Amino acid sequence: MENTRIQGFTIAVRREGNNWSSNTMYRLLQLPFLKHGVLLVFTVVLLLGSTTVSQSISKAQAANPGPGNSCSWYRIHYGDTLSRIALSYRTTIWTLARANYISNVNLIFAGQSLCIPHSSGYHSGGSASSSSSASGFSSGVSYNGYVRWYDYQALGWSSQSQVAYFLRSAAARYGLPISLLEAIAWQESGWNQHVISRDGGIGVMQIMPYTAMGLNTMTGIRHDPYKLADNIELGAIYLHSLWLGLHGNITLVISAYNEGGWNVVHRGIFNWRYVDDVRALMYRFG
Repeated sequence: MENTRIQGFTIAVRREGNNWSSNTMYRLLQLPFLKHGVLLVFTVVLLLGSTTVSQSISKAQAANPGPGNSCSWYRIHYGDTLSRIALSYRTTIWTLARANYISNVNLIFAGQSLCIPHSSGYHSGGSASSSSSASGFSSGVSYNGYVRWYDYQALGWSSQSQVAYFLRSAAARYGLPISLLEAIAWQESGWNQHVISRDGGIGVMQIMPYTAMGLNTMTGIRHDPYKLADNIELGAIYLHSLWLGLHGNITLVISAYNEGGWNVVHRGIFNWRYVDDVRALMYRFG
């Protein structure tokens, strides 16, 4: 093996019989056009290598979930606070700030993707059977937006004080009567997130998987109905759309939440018991 140096680069030349000798290689490399060609190839390789490393470093520094952890991604909504998100995912604002390199915990931006650290034993977007309920961060929404049915491993827990906070916050954000959102949530689940009905309704607002997927498509945001904050957000979005479509007629809105807007418009109200119960609850919460 012999080494030939060209403008700072060392090229190893191997002797292999009579095919190539170090002298032959050396003479060829002295040709101006070949010398410039070799230098050009090295330059391109170095530039491409630098670009790849730079991009990899940039992505790696976007979030750091910590040793042994991975990220579940949450898209920040308008009106969100870091403390609210931390409460919903049973973590702390300092954990979120550290994982996402947030220097000011009072300043986050709508549309930003936030890393929620969780044990790397769960891979976001995997099957329900591979989810880890112990981590508390498994998702009921797969990578392609499909909302799973009866995914108890992804189902979050809640206290009534947490439910009350998110209900009032959502009502204010969507311009809905607070008592209406509170009453429907109580009628649907008794303000309990950790419940899935026999027909597949999820959580506090009893969001059906296909309803969640439709609302996610409409808003362009991937809400997870198995998580408290997103569940209430989906319920508020749905109620808001019904409120606009039915011109604020509370009786029709209540009925439509239970039996569907199309049915109410085309068939009228058939669930008067549900409507009366929610109206009584509105009076109680009001």
